[in-house]
Amino acid sequence: MKFNEWAKHQADAGLAEVHTLHELQHAETGAGPWKLYVYDKNGYHRGGKWFRKGSMQYPDEEITFKDAEEQCHAAIQQCREVRICDGGDNLVFHAKAGAIIYGENFWTEAS
Repeated sequence: MKFNEWAKHQADAGLAEVHTLHELQHAETGAGPWKLYVYDKNGYHRGGKWFRKGSMQYPDEEITFKDAEEQCHAAIQQCREVRICDGGDNLVFHAKAGAIIYGENFWTEAS
């Protein structure tokens, strides 16, 4: 049984509630780490890149704070969508079509 079928069965039987997320969940900046997602022109990303302020704890899995900031600004200039999420997958920064939609002060607050 596929997950969607199982979830519907559980809901129909009154065993579990099924919730569908229709909006992005926003969060305060916090202390990080954060995950940077840069979307291509077709609306897809190739996975996020972890980063944090200060030294990297997992160099094989992270990029530097400076690299993340540079990639973010370059993507915004190219009018690509950028999302940055905290460890709980809550949005702390969002830019689309060359404009910052959420988290205007992210880079100054995080540094």
